[in-house]
Amino acid sequence: MKLTEELNTLIEGFRESPSSRAPLRAELDLGSGYHIVRIESIPDYEPILEEVSLGVGDVVNNLRCSLDHLAWQYACAHAQGIPAKPKDVYFVLCNAVTGQQHKTPGIFATAAWGRMHEYQPCRGINGRPDGWTGPYIHQLDLLTELSNSDKHRMLVHVELQPNQFETIPTRIGLPPWVRRNESGDFDFLPDRVGDPDPGAERLDFSHSSHRMESGEEVVRILAPLWGQQAEIENIGSAVPYFALPEGRPVVPTLQRISEFVEMLTDDLQRNCP
Repeated sequence: MKLTEELNTLIEGFRESPSSRAPLRAELDLGSGYHIVRIESIPDYEPILEEVSLGVGDVVNNLRCSLDHLAWQYACAHAQGIPAKPKDVYFVLCNAVTGQQHKTPGIFATAAWGRMHEYQPCRGINGRPDGWTGPYIHQLDLLTELSNSDKHRMLVHVELQPNQFETIPTRIGLPPWVRRNESGDFDFLPDRVGDPDPGAERLDFSHSSHRMESGEEVVRILAPLWGQQAEIENIGSAVPYFALPEGRPVVPTLQRISEFVEMLTDDLQRNCP
């Protein structure tokens, strides 16, 4: 968990730095009236991408090794010494689906494998809490995927996406639920949140490429304040977002796997000491 925390500090520190931001420009689409916001240029992200990728690899390898060490511990206990085939000892995964036979590795005692099997991908969530919001993938399958990627590609694949951006003002006036008071500050009026807002801008993300690259579209904005200006330079900037394959967020993904491995390890040591 400490390595994950250090990785999070690295990522958030980079994201907060002004030098990490990519400038944006806007071009008017006459057909729709929307301004198409694109990335003008990007900084040199290669050093930070390599550093984050190496950090992810360290976390993934530590987690995978901890499971293999756990397997070795229980294999030695079952063999009452060094197992006959030491190279065949590793943390076994069972991905059996309905109608298939589940794995029963002979290197572990029945009770130990029974506890391990409760946490296998074939068992799914198995009644355990899991607040994962993306497309479901079992934690052990995800760990294996990342571990294999790190072994075969040298570095875990990490990409950048422009998930956060800021622009120059886009609207005329304040929304109905915001009011400037006598001191010049703004008051929030929750009872007016549902009121019509004729001066609001409209955002369209349906054409976004979700890639942090020069020329890529970030969003389309129907901005009352921008009018019919054909092109607007330096309208704002995009903040990079670090993602694993399929857009999975780096740190929450690693935390999810780490918590699962810790839960599995604690259960085994408690029930099969």
